[in-house]
Amino acid sequence: MKIRKIKKILEAEKIAAGEVVERPSNVVKELIENSVDAEAKEIKIVVKKAGKSLVQVIDNGFGIPSEDIEIAFKRHTSSKIRSIEDLDELSTLGFRGEALASICAVSQVEITSRIAENERGMRLVIEGSRIISKKEVACPVGTHIKVKNVFYNIPARQKFLKKDSTELGHITDIVQRYSLAFPELHFIYRHNELDILNCPANNDLRTTVFHIYGKQAAKLMEQINYSNEESSLKIYGLLGHPQIAKKNRTYSSLFLNRRYVVSDVLFRTIKEAYEGTLMINKYPFFIIFLELDPSMVDFNIHPKKLHVRFEKEEALLNKVYNVIRDFIEDKFIAKEAKYISTELQEFLPKKDKDIDLMEGSIENTVELKNKVIEEKNVERENEIIEEGVQLSLLDHAIKGNKINKALTESYLREKFIISKNFPKIRLISYTGQLRNKIYVVLEGINENSEEGLFILDQHAAAERIKKEQLLESYEGAKTNIQKLISPLKIDVSPSEKIFLISNLLEIKKLGFNFEPFGGNTFILRGIPVIMGKLPSINIIKEIISDITKIGKEKSFSEVKEEIINYLACHKSIRGGDDLTLKDIRNLIQDLANCKDSYHCAHGRPTLRFFSFKELDKLFKRTG
Repeated sequence: MKIRKIKKILEAEKIAAGEVVERPSNVVKELIENSVDAEAKEIKIVVKKAGKSLVQVIDNGFGIPSEDIEIAFKRHTSSKIRSIEDLDELSTLGFRGEALASICAVSQVEITSRIAENERGMRLVIEGSRIISKKEVACPVGTHIKVKNVFYNIPARQKFLKKDSTELGHITDIVQRYSLAFPELHFIYRHNELDILNCPANNDLRTTVFHIYGKQAAKLMEQINYSNEESSLKIYGLLGHPQIAKKNRTYSSLFLNRRYVVSDVLFRTIKEAYEGTLMINKYPFFIIFLELDPSMVDFNIHPKKLHVRFEKEEALLNKVYNVIRDFIEDKFIAKEAKYISTELQEFLPKKDKDIDLMEGSIENTVELKNKVIEEKNVERENEIIEEGVQLSLLDHAIKGNKINKALTESYLREKFIISKNFPKIRLISYTGQLRNKIYVVLEGINENSEEGLFILDQHAAAERIKKEQLLESYEGAKTNIQKLISPLKIDVSPSEKIFLISNLLEIKKLGFNFEPFGGNTFILRGIPVIMGKLPSINIIKEIISDITKIGKEKSFSEVKEEIINYLACHKSIRGGDDLTLKDIRNLIQDLANCKDSYHCAHGRPTLRFFSFKELDKLFKRTG
């Protein structure tokens, strides 16, 4: 690419302007984009104190001509566009010409740059938009820029910066996105003395995913590659298997003409394409690139160029949906059906007197399935016939001996009474757990000495118990950790790594004993005793992801209770769990010993009481 002169943009006031520096991550983003536009092959990012004291970006791009270096820090100057009309043919990441001007206005900047044609480069030092020094120096081709003490001259802005781990999380997110967007480049990222990310050059996208998200994510992603010359549309990248779906969409990346964007409509379109493959409240994990004619998209509606607007949006969304849906049906849905069929073979009889079932035969599997359905229908018909005569059976049993009575009670717990003009009813289970396995019916006396009926929400009760156990463990001197016989090796993302390292002791007080193992890998040596058996590695990863998200913006002490609430909910008895009499007895006893027995971790009631007096009024037994 030929180096172009940096000049003032004509009619710059028509180009959407705005503050591009709200936090150190904005500085990192703008400088990385400049390095990419300068065709750098290696980009090194060094930050100190989460970018508050230093953001340093070193690249080996084509550099800035010495005569242009000063004008580069004036507003609305650019080597990339000359007028607003050039936006229709935009192929670079930067274009507004206000990034460097905004950065030097709120920080102390030192820039050194040289182009290949010159033997020496130029160093410029600027403080608060004022040039302090300018001189020729010996330096390699490329640009080396240091941004120190962000907001040093605006204390009011500086005090609104978040804690270091939060600001570092935002920077890490930016570096990860651009590492994914440009896997052919070498990205090196360091905070203080900690190497956070090192993605070598000339990777394919899957290898970069491995460096950032770990082995499992890289393994469970399928490559998509679609192009249509007629519409100039390309869709390529990696789509994650439903098995690695996430609880939020922040992990996924969407790039439009190699620029990371946040587009609600595109995210929603891709999620809809996954319909039928994801569990409820799960989001697909993907890294998708869209390339289309620059004149069809407007990046100029947002100061940070994150949000976009499309020409012929509906047609584009339909095309994206159809391409990705076809891919998912082929790669995930069809394969998933085959996987399920294979699993079923293990549970089917090898031989049947009526059916000669050949192992692995789909036709015979379907035939067997139809036979089972027919048999079930016959059983159901017989069941209805039996239920239809239950009233007479019951009458007869009451008049008969005790054995018949016991038999009838057991029978009525399993079968509904069916009679014309009468509701289908039966006795509740002997445990008191209702059929939906959410509520348990109990009898008792309330604090006002009123007799009546209690209804217990089993999940809310278990959640309250677990919360108080976790709080007691966290705040007590002794942490209840059960050591794992075989420690788990867990790969995490760079942002999760930062969170874990920053809060290792606090997390250990909750019962999770993590140890850094090198790179983005941790060893889990212990889990909270209340978790019982060791969950799957996917559950552990989900817990790490969720508590990282909860603690991203605040200190651990501020979000401690929210994290404990989450963990309590995660490992509690759920609605739908089948409970034994012993389970329910223990649940009631443990709930009775809680400091707050009447509310779950999120404030919902655990128990509701209906007095016999209220029931008498309901049935009009009292005036």
